[in-house]
Amino acid sequence: MPILLKFITGHALVCFVFFLAVVIPGVPITFNGELMESQELWARGVGLPTIAVGLSLPVAGMLILRRWQYCRQLYSIIILSVLIAPYAYWQEIPSLIFGVVLSCAIIGYLFLNRQARAFFSS
Repeated sequence: MPILLKFITGHALVCFVFFLAVVIPGVPITFNGELMESQELWARGVGLPTIAVGLSLPVAGMLILRRWQYCRQLYSIIILSVLIAPYAYWQEIPSLIFGVVLSCAIIGYLFLNRQARAFFSS
């Protein structure tokens, strides 16, 4: 497995912490620069989206490890929905531009890099 793909997969698996932060009281995470616990996340209405990210990215990471046929497409959809959709909704242009650039770079790596393609085709 190429090093950058290891990092992408590791990041996806570590995102399970988001799920834990919403479900287990006392596990703080930072949201919009503020340190919040589970009650505050639910009160601000970001509990359910945080659970979705905390479950979907680790599942995509596990599917990458298993070399599932459509894992790159699934990961791409998830990363687009996490890095672009919220910022477009909140109309935060600098974060939206950063999300588009980062998403394009990651998706380009997954589909265009020879080493990554070789990993998934083996």
